[in-house]
Amino acid sequence: MLAFAGEAGLTVPGKALFLGAQPHPALARWPDVIGWQPLKPLAAAWDRAGFVRVEQPAGRYPLVLVLPGKSRDETLAWFALARDHLAPGGRLLAAMPNTAGAARFEKELASASGHIASLQKHKCRAFHALDDGKWREEVFAGWRALGERRLVSNTTFVVEPGMFSVDHIDPGSAFLAGHLPANLRGCVADLGAGWGFLSAAVLRRCPKVERIDLFEADVRALDCARVNLAGHAREIQFHWHDVCEGIAGGYDVIVMNPPFHSGQATDVDLGRTFLKTAAAALKRGGKLYLVANRQLAYEAVLEASGLVWRNAGEDRGYKLLFAERR
Repeated sequence: MLAFAGEAGLTVPGKALFLGAQPHPALARWPDVIGWQPLKPLAAAWDRAGFVRVEQPAGRYPLVLVLPGKSRDETLAWFALARDHLAPGGRLLAAMPNTAGAARFEKELASASGHIASLQKHKCRAFHALDDGKWREEVFAGWRALGERRLVSNTTFVVEPGMFSVDHIDPGSAFLAGHLPANLRGCVADLGAGWGFLSAAVLRRCPKVERIDLFEADVRALDCARVNLAGHAREIQFHWHDVCEGIAGGYDVIVMNPPFHSGQATDVDLGRTFLKTAAAALKRGGKLYLVANRQLAYEAVLEASGLVWRNAGEDRGYKLLFAERR
């Protein structure tokens, strides 16, 4: 993004806010950039690079950089968030891959600012606008509303844009929830817990569960899970954590619908890593309950991890793999 700024002839101010922050060697020449990143792996990478990170953006800056997420509502909400933290006369600069709809979002920002400049390179597009006091604040207000929490259709679950399955209950998760045994007990972990659907199913179906730990990389989803699981009497712990880094062991039960995408790209190894983490975290006799797309070959990973598994059912799109550490 800094390379785009330099090639566009922009003067880079000493202080800036970076929404969706990701480290880059060029940032080493720019020490006073403050990052906000809701995804744990990227936040950890930013921290390791030695940059300052905030849990929530605050204040106003002469420059706000935006690397948006993958959904339309999330991207526009981040433009509004950038507007909220832009100092008068400041500049908003966004960069996106062309495959993520960069040209469309450039037009969206132009509709609010009235003027925009852009540069294309490496199949990406960077575009920026200077606040001249004439921006259409009603457009930003509409985008700001897109970022507010909402209910999943026909449920009481709250979500925010950009999370997994915000418009409906994921059918794979629903398939697993409907087949969880009611006699689960002890300490349970939900890996990649999202906004808490599977954990809610465990608490509803399994009265002998004593504690459930949610592990989720998106802090926004985890905050929604806190709301969605409020009122349950049993112990619940929430961990903003990258499951690929492993978790502490000793669980009686692990449930999960493992992810297999990194951003917009398919990443089957991500799901396999989740399985390895789960296998290592189960106590002897512990059980793993997972749902996966039928075409994903996870069975070999379960065997290599020392688990005895069975196919507990399939439908047109998903399969249930139940496993045990013996």
